[in-house]
Amino acid sequence: MKYITLLIGLLVAGCTTIPVKELTAEEKEVVGGYQSKYNGNTFKYIFMENGRGEWFLDGKKEQEFKWKIINGEIHAEDDDIYIYRINDDLSITYIGIIRDGKRDDSIKFADITFKKIK
Repeated sequence: MKYITLLIGLLVAGCTTIPVKELTAEEKEVVGGYQSKYNGNTFKYIFMENGRGEWFLDGKKEQEFKWKIINGEIHAEDDDIYIYRINDDLSITYIGIIRDGKRDDSIKFADITFKKIK
């Protein structure tokens, strides 16, 4: 009898679904591709609905990352957290980095702005 109860419990637990996080309106606006050209190179970001992203350099995938919006800024995390401002025209601009838990807004890569492409 114990085994039947355990088996039924496992079957019920296996049938439960984990709710998918609903995207906020701000997150929905961010989802998509962004591109910028700088020093003869093409940089591209893809922000996906599942909170994941991909970064490309000249068409070659370089990095995967996780992203979320915190206080109206995009935080894209791999080893460090790269911070982007969301502009009124839905482009994004790199504004800082969080490294070892410390935010640094002084490290600028020529204030690169990425235009939304899709």
